[in-house]
Amino acid sequence: MLAARLTEAAAVRSRGTPQAVSAYVRDVAAHGPEQAGAAAASAMGHTVELLWRRGWLPADVVAATPRSLSTLVVDVVAAQTAQYRQLHPRWRQQLAEIGADVWWTGAHLPLWAERKRLSLVEALARVVDLIAALMVLPQLPHLVPAPGESFARETKPTGVDARVLIRVRGLLAKAESTAFPEEAEALSAKAQELMARYAFEQAVVEGIDDRPQDAAAHRLWLEAPYQGPKAQLVDVVAGANRCRAVFYPKLGCVVLVGHETDVEIVTMLSRSLQVQAEHALGGSPSRGRAYRHSFLVAYAHRIRERLAGAGAPAASADTRLVPVLAKRDAAVTARFEAMFPGVRVRRSSVSSADGWGAGVLAADRADLHPGRRRIAG
Repeated sequence: MLAARLTEAAAVRSRGTPQAVSAYVRDVAAHGPEQAGAAAASAMGHTVELLWRRGWLPADVVAATPRSLSTLVVDVVAAQTAQYRQLHPRWRQQLAEIGADVWWTGAHLPLWAERKRLSLVEALARVVDLIAALMVLPQLPHLVPAPGESFARETKPTGVDARVLIRVRGLLAKAESTAFPEEAEALSAKAQELMARYAFEQAVVEGIDDRPQDAAAHRLWLEAPYQGPKAQLVDVVAGANRCRAVFYPKLGCVVLVGHETDVEIVTMLSRSLQVQAEHALGGSPSRGRAYRHSFLVAYAHRIRERLAGAGAPAASADTRLVPVLAKRDAAVTARFEAMFPGVRVRRSSVSSADGWGAGVLAADRADLHPGRRRIAG
């Protein structure tokens, strides 16, 4: 079969002998656009289906794919998921986020090649590159049911209310764009306070309704470079918001386990803090790798120090929260230990005192204590 030839070519490619791939590609291309396109769709589709069974979600697959192949993999994901009527809401959400849509009719590859101004041989070479990149991806913990698998329907809305999200994202966007550290500090603090207050208000409601407490799990992908220090920062924010985090250094992603609302808060704040840290680093373009690595490690370390023991004033002010948060913590711990029974703590070292000092100063400006107010005068 032609599809098998493409998969075999990808295996050859992944073994580090790309020069041997051209013969496979020319052989498949010789059968014409229609047959070659069908073979490409079959080979790529089979590869992606295997990833679904290995625990990968649409956003994960796109994040792990080289950017030069991003449009191709999005189309493959769209084609494969379109075959299923039963998709978990997380899948539908991620498909919308990555823009997965079946925009073509008939054979996909010739039309995609035309869009990219590639010959059939060049397009098939991209197909082989994509399969080679995906076929080596490892097994991951299943976060939600795969396409076609049954799942419990949500009877109550989960996550952060859309109106709160709009306000928080607006505050964080301003914090990321301002050139004034004090303004960024105030905006970040306000965003954290708003989200913390919302999370506790929601917990009170759930306690009154006596809803069962479940733990969600999400993957957060980190931009290279310095993914290790960035993962530490995510872990800091996760701990401050009742979540647990595990870093996959070879993949560059962090798995967050926590209540759905808390995980969403951690994701937003972590991304914003990373942007702000990068802006602070932008003022030192001539600094080397050791300085930047040390800066980010110190930034995360100092944020952890400032959040440790701070707790949440809103939580202690309402005794109704105690049993709800205890149930949530038990649910989070149970799922985390089931997913990661052998997890280990990883530590980082630094080699630039200047970078460490600058990172601490930058973290001091990032006041994220919920409810904290500046005192004028």
